[in-house]
Amino acid sequence: MNFTFWPFSRRRGRPETVLARVRFIRTDAVGKGDLRLRSPLCRLGRLPDNDLCFDNDSVSGHHAEIYHLPDGSFQICDLDSTNGTLVNGQRVQNQILKSGDIVELGEVRLHFRNENG
Repeated sequence: MNFTFWPFSRRRGRPETVLARVRFIRTDAVGKGDLRLRSPLCRLGRLPDNDLCFDNDSVSGHHAEIYHLPDGSFQICDLDSTNGTLVNGQRVQNQILKSGDIVELGEVRLHFRNENG
């Protein structure tokens, strides 16, 4: 899936920074904890070339992407995954995330936290 409106590109080889106080808290597995978003475009999936990798067969190889939009918000977009992407129990193709939203990628459950205000 191609999102032509996205103003950033994935640049390999450049240092990535942590987006201040934006994270997922993984609650489906003990000890998996805090997952920080480290670039304006974060890909989530099972394969090792993703920014956030999940070792779970219910997660597609390239499952979803998170975009940090110019207005400061974050949008999740499903990448035609097998089991879909759910936000607060509803299957979505793309959705602006709010702090406290629960994101599910197959069996993986993530709580989105944006403490930037």
